[in-house]
Amino acid sequence: MKKLLWMLLMMISVSALAEPGAHLTLSPYYKKKKSSKIDKSRILLGPGLGFGAAYRAFSFNISPSVAYCFTDHFHAGATLGFNYFQSTESYTNINTGMPELYKIKIPAYSMSIYARYLLGNFLILNVEPELNNTKFFGAPDYSSTTGKIIERSSRLLVPSVLIGAGYTQHFNRYGYSFLMVCYDILQNPNARYYQTFDIRAGIMLDLWK
Repeated sequence: MKKLLWMLLMMISVSALAEPGAHLTLSPYYKKKKSSKIDKSRILLGPGLGFGAAYRAFSFNISPSVAYCFTDHFHAGATLGFNYFQSTESYTNINTGMPELYKIKIPAYSMSIYARYLLGNFLILNVEPELNNTKFFGAPDYSSTTGKIIERSSRLLVPSVLIGAGYTQHFNRYGYSFLMVCYDILQNPNARYYQTFDIRAGIMLDLWK
């Protein structure tokens, strides 16, 4: 009789554990999944413009960019851009011996990555390594008939590292406008468009709110 009672108790215990209600405490663990999707509301897109000037020289650049807001203050992104530099330089005509002027025009195509930190609602700090495909001039050559410079050029890859700081203004949680001054700390002589301070302005929009 005792053996029969023990068997009944064991069967009741096993059936109770097998009921669905016995596993309710574990179900949230199995249903919870880690989300690996990118938060689109943190993606920023925007145009950018920049310019620089020196004695008898000027430069400008156009650099649309995309960025991701890792926090409200720290953003990282990439740009594709176009730089243009033009300067007027003096030389002596080898035939006449008279001074003349020659315009140097240097277009360049750039690709960069950057990190920005927005301090409060007024200061922006920027670090931006950049690679430029630029027009390169070798040693000057002169025409034997006119004595003027003959342009001979090729393309060259030139690195730059821009650091900058300036003013920023938020218009919502992630979107902002900015105006900053950048300087190329490498100062490669072939990156002539960065031989002076480069002033940049732009707006970053969060299109997927």
